[in-house]
Amino acid sequence: MLPDETLDHAFGARLTEERERLGLAIHELAHLAGITDYKQKRFENGSSVIPIDYLQALQARSEVDVLYVITAIR
Repeated sequence: MLPDETLDHAFGARLTEERERLGLAIHELAHLAGITDYKQKRFENGSSVIPIDYLQALQARSEVDVLYVITAIR
């Protein structure tokens, strides 16, 4: 099993990948999810755990492939 730090970083890297794939800036994705830019940056760099309500907001309000962010499978 991977340490939590490694998992958080992997989720964050995939989140960044999805944001860039959609051509969104950090502040744009943060706005869609209803969070601050600071929190978005922390999710992407793996320094904060990504909560389920954030993922639910992304699923409802954006084209982010949330299942990819979670599972690394397209």
